[in-house]
Amino acid sequence: MGDRLGSNGPVVVTGATGFLGKTVLAELIAGGDIEVIALVRATSRSDAERRGAETLAAALDRLPTATERRRVHWVRADIIETRLGLGDAAWRDLAGRTGDIIHCAASVKFDLPLPEAQRINVDGTANLLELATEAMWHGGFGCFHHVSTAYAAGMASGPVDADHLPGDRAGNFRNNYERTKARAERLLRSQQDVPIAIYRPSIVGGRTDTGRTDNWNVLYAPMRMMANGQLPMVPGSCGAPLDTVGVDYVARGLVHLAGTDRRGTVGHHLTAGRAFTVGQLVATTGRISRLFDRTPSEVRLLGPGRWRLVTAAIRLAARAPRWAGDIQRWGRLADRGLRTVTPYTPYTEVGCRFHNRRERAVLEDAGIMMPAAATYLETIVSFAVGTDFGRTPIVDRSAPFPTVGS
Repeated sequence: MGDRLGSNGPVVVTGATGFLGKTVLAELIAGGDIEVIALVRATSRSDAERRGAETLAAALDRLPTATERRRVHWVRADIIETRLGLGDAAWRDLAGRTGDIIHCAASVKFDLPLPEAQRINVDGTANLLELATEAMWHGGFGCFHHVSTAYAAGMASGPVDADHLPGDRAGNFRNNYERTKARAERLLRSQQDVPIAIYRPSIVGGRTDTGRTDNWNVLYAPMRMMANGQLPMVPGSCGAPLDTVGVDYVARGLVHLAGTDRRGTVGHHLTAGRAFTVGQLVATTGRISRLFDRTPSEVRLLGPGRWRLVTAAIRLAARAPRWAGDIQRWGRLADRGLRTVTPYTPYTEVGCRFHNRRERAVLEDAGIMMPAAATYLETIVSFAVGTDFGRTPIVDRSAPFPTVGS
């Protein structure tokens, strides 16, 4: 078994059309000689190739060269289907060619019903594990690289390493996303046949150099509401950490670590460690919003008890009878905003710290580093507010967006 990623044959990538997967694809292409088989949901082979061509151009932020196009093979497949929805011959051919698997595909929605999250995040992983197992029988398989989340640790408190998994009870997790990502890890860790590497990023934000993103969920939902003057209150304490990493840091870190330890099962934290805080997010969003002539919210941070009282009052007002007039209108407007941010509010009171000393040392030796937390926060907020959260196009995509002092 070769130690270098891609030395055993093509790297099968899932989720290449998604936010992180697209960046991983670009990093693999930057490697120079890695061949990629990208699995994509599509209605036909031609549709898969069309989607693939669009994705590759977006991943590279330019038109790919002929050589780069030849190095990526787009295969119509669906991870939630048995044998990925492939016929017998196509399945055997894929297994025979697979050298490594990088499994990025997942549902990152926090409010999915458990059966739906299970089907995508757990059953989908099981189907990819079946591919890895069959590839092992062909004798040329390297490693199954699985993208999980640091929050698979659930409601743990204190220092947490990258192998910690709580018991499979709803009360141990903030949502079904965390719970099913932990279930997928448990599935992979329970088998002994396939080498497994698990990568646990924390909150994944825009690029570290420019702040660029096309994924406006999680951190960006409350950020947008604050910038628009629509979020006067946020739960959490001023010093609560929001461990956030750049999508390029995660992709580069994953691809680098993929060649460092390919024996047995190993977990890696791809986290900031030194995180910015809820208070810094609120202050930075307000300051940068004012630089762009917005009128942001004057946000108050509320403890758990007060937040429960506020949310109860909003929901009561939203259900008020029509004759209540302004009370009902205010309640319904506030309730709409509350539903937008509620899936993310538990992350303003995370009680654990993710151990990443080992990974950080390895990556720093390779020149892969996160900027200082305050610097990174400034970068991503400036891009988000400056582009009106993706509504305003950027002419020079490689240049950092202007921030204070620019």
